[in-house]
Amino acid sequence: MIEHAVGIYIGLLLLSCVIAIASKMVTHLPYTIFLTLVGLGIGVLGIGPEIEKAGFGHDLIFFVFLPPLLFQGAFHMNLNSLLKQFWPIVCFAVPGVIVSTLLVGGVLGWLGGISSMMVAILFGALISPTDPVSVLALFQEVGAPEDLKTIVEGESLFNDATGVVLFTILLEALLSGQEFGFGQAAFEFVKVSVGGLLLGAVLGWIVFKIMHHIEDHLLENALCLVLAYGSFWLAEVMHLSGVIGTVMAGLMIGNYGRRLSMSEKTTNTVEIFFESIAFLINSLLFVLIGLELREVPANIMWMTVFVAIAAMLIARAAVSYSFYWLLNQVGTKRPKRWNHILFWGGLRGSIPIALLLNLPNEGLLVTWRPVLLLAGFGCVFFSLVVQGITMKPLMLKLGIKGE
Repeated sequence: MIEHAVGIYIGLLLLSCVIAIASKMVTHLPYTIFLTLVGLGIGVLGIGPEIEKAGFGHDLIFFVFLPPLLFQGAFHMNLNSLLKQFWPIVCFAVPGVIVSTLLVGGVLGWLGGISSMMVAILFGALISPTDPVSVLALFQEVGAPEDLKTIVEGESLFNDATGVVLFTILLEALLSGQEFGFGQAAFEFVKVSVGGLLLGAVLGWIVFKIMHHIEDHLLENALCLVLAYGSFWLAEVMHLSGVIGTVMAGLMIGNYGRRLSMSEKTTNTVEIFFESIAFLINSLLFVLIGLELREVPANIMWMTVFVAIAAMLIARAAVSYSFYWLLNQVGTKRPKRWNHILFWGGLRGSIPIALLLNLPNEGLLVTWRPVLLLAGFGCVFFSLVVQGITMKPLMLKLGIKGE
């Protein structure tokens, strides 16, 4: 019944608010860390509603939850700063994610007990995107350099896109049972990425031009919401990357629209609106993953979880140190201690959780989905709790403060 489904979602939103209040007034832990602990508690205790009865499905995650998260991140990104750090961001966000995907998949398939290498590589794609929210808050607190903040934020924005595109291509190949060819996958990756980028830029420009002739903060906010979802939906209908389309649209509005079309009142309205949506979606994602973890059998292969965490760290270290060294050899010299921050600050958050929830219970994934759910949550848990808590001491030890 619709009343029952609505009641479940209202209850989940209320729980999200209670979690936020508790994190601020009782524990004083960062909200993302407290959310992770709550998700773990839900899974371990087996409490909560049956989300299947609320009409929860994988399309809800992909088409409802992802677009505003991506748009909000892109809206706040300064395009001039992004272009200034173009090469580090592109290297970490595109080839870096591809290398990380293959390394995580290789280690997990070799040592983690996952006999299907395709499934192991799929896991590598979903766990490789980073989340800078906690790290950027620390950067602000200690006064980290703007260039370092731009690299971390820009990498996260675009490696989300790369990771989701890779995940989608690999998932389709896995479910269709077709033989996976790297040449065909590379062509598909370039096609959907470039197509999504161009479509997002065009749609963002059109909305920017419309907003230039409007002076109504509510209407302009509604146009931004339509753009966030519309660019994603239209790109997916055209078999392009909805993620990259939405990111590009957000960049267009956040830079040109905000500077040339929006009043201060409109800018504040859009920022607060999308921040509120992002807060609710992030909260729901961690609660939902906790509800999904209840279905994980007790005799799960725990060794796979530990191997997945180790693989995530090995892949991140390999990418951050090797690419950073290479960039310093051929381009602008940056402080060597920054690479320690880029390695340990590669936290995982809402995007891996969303992709885990998007795993269908079909084909080979019928066997491996519970393992991937637990391994993925284990990686996010370690990342946010262990890495997140130790980031500030590391930054102070390296002398990042006040640069």
